[in-house]
Amino acid sequence: MSWERLLALEGGTVGSIACASDRDGTAFAATLAGVFRSVDRGDRWDWLGKGLISPFVQDVAVSPDFERDGVVAAATAVSGLHMSYDRGASWFRQEFWGVRPTVTRVAISPDFARDEVVVAGTQHEGVYVSRNRGRSWNGFASGLEDTEVSAVAIAPGASDGGAILAATATGVLLRSTDVGRTWQRVARADADPLECCAWVDRATAIAGTVSGRLLRSTDGGEHWEAVWTADGDTVNGVAVSAGREIVAVTGGGRLVRSSNDGMTWQEEPVALGGNVSALCVAVSDGCVLVGTNKGGVYRQAGNGPPAAANSGLVNRPILDLSVSPTFAADGTLALATLQDGVLVSRDAGASWATTLEDPGLGPVTAIRLAPGFSDDGIAGGVAGGQVIWSVDRAQSWVRIGGISAESAATLLEFSPDFPADGQVTVGGQDGLLHLSHDGGESWRSVWTGLDRSDVHALAYSPNFARDRAMVAAAGDSERLVVIRSNDAGETWKPWVEYDSALGWASLAILPTFKPDIGPLLLAARDRIAMPPSSGRGPWSGVRVAEGGVAMRQVTLSPDFARDGLAAAATSDGVYLSSSEGREWSRMDGPLEGHAVERVSIAAGDAERRTIHAALGRGEVWRYTA
Repeated sequence: MSWERLLALEGGTVGSIACASDRDGTAFAATLAGVFRSVDRGDRWDWLGKGLISPFVQDVAVSPDFERDGVVAAATAVSGLHMSYDRGASWFRQEFWGVRPTVTRVAISPDFARDEVVVAGTQHEGVYVSRNRGRSWNGFASGLEDTEVSAVAIAPGASDGGAILAATATGVLLRSTDVGRTWQRVARADADPLECCAWVDRATAIAGTVSGRLLRSTDGGEHWEAVWTADGDTVNGVAVSAGREIVAVTGGGRLVRSSNDGMTWQEEPVALGGNVSALCVAVSDGCVLVGTNKGGVYRQAGNGPPAAANSGLVNRPILDLSVSPTFAADGTLALATLQDGVLVSRDAGASWATTLEDPGLGPVTAIRLAPGFSDDGIAGGVAGGQVIWSVDRAQSWVRIGGISAESAATLLEFSPDFPADGQVTVGGQDGLLHLSHDGGESWRSVWTGLDRSDVHALAYSPNFARDRAMVAAAGDSERLVVIRSNDAGETWKPWVEYDSALGWASLAILPTFKPDIGPLLLAARDRIAMPPSSGRGPWSGVRVAEGGVAMRQVTLSPDFARDGLAAAATSDGVYLSSSEGREWSRMDGPLEGHAVERVSIAAGDAERRTIHAALGRGEVWRYTA
């Protein structure tokens, strides 16, 4: 058998677009699911994520000499700046003297072939400048502490006196004329923060502001004047074509153009008859590409009307996957998504329906079909930090009370004996768990003993009705702690602690589990860890692969006691173990090198197993063997 794709969610949020030269026609899109590339000015997109440690890409920049050098830069959340030297096929994380900050903006010099300058703006660490194509970096943080860099732009001739601009979310604008060695604050009449900036030539620059103004400087960024106003509609993107046409877009869906260096402007909608929020814009050979919030990319070629251009742009992230306990009979799958609510299939993935769509609710971070789903139709989840509940086989949902919104719930798990005991547990922030013993009717908060920690994972013993055992993993910025309870979650004690922040974790408890001993599997960072056979002392860890493959989830076959089969969702596809988690091998096929967020093993008949894999960027795949 081979992998079969069941779902591809195209579109989504595009925060930055950068185009190569007009002759080349290549464009890159920065998204919540990595980087996408088009080689035909947006007609078709392909995902390029090999080597990207974080999928949350906030900005992208292309070398002006891209046809020859193939250089692209990607600014990511948490994992710093990544560079590609092969047209985006592979990425390499940059080292900022041991610091890997969230990089918010990146710019490549217009004279990159000569001066090799790259500038990166960060969230809390100021501005970093490289003068050798990213091989080494120098930092500048004075005046930029604890604030976000919202825009960077490099003028032509930066290596011989041309200006570099760096703007912050607090309204500060800084200017350097010595390639970032020293910076001066630009005196402005107001503190309206800049959202975007672009150079027309060495003297002329255009910037867009939060309050909805386009500003122009004609003296290298020293002085600015307002040249267009959008009445409070934030200007999110500005770009300049090779022919010096300036194009800007707003959050309210306006596209404005100027063909005389910003002196006068013409306005039109980004999408005809559509209500889109534009976040960025790029221009290539007369073709305008606009990145939007949730709507993907809109493309306008020549004098033609704008139209959505999302073919291949699978960028609507999936955060969780749940498969019915009786999947072989009812074929039910449920997805939790970042921006599309809850999606449900009742025909094994052949078709999908949105059963929860509330734009004001927030991302759905967890979804679970209850152990008795085929009989009682109960499902639960977490959306926007609140518990959601269904009693009609996930066809409709309600928010249930009893847990304060400040608790910021992130995950939910049913007791394996839920039809009999009615227990469900919700994990949240500040080291809190929330217990219900009456099927979600009422809740009680239980402290785990871990202040300021987020609960990343929670698992019930398969023998919960008898041993009342539960295990959880919680962490903060400095550590990850595995904790255990032998009284159905009433009290907790530590089991093992890792003195580093792992960011996420997943737990799977084996059928032979004994309280305080194990066995169980902990997936965190780049390995699967297990307690020793005595239950005491350091846990042993197994790397499923070399090269820093990140673990996202570990799960067991429903017939694990017989087949010993476990699966891991990783940043490099799906890995399987038929040795109770001691040895692992990657599944061959189209998911190799792709970030898989969730994986599930469902039983068919006595000899068949169906594996479902949800890719973080918005795809669901199936493998039956």
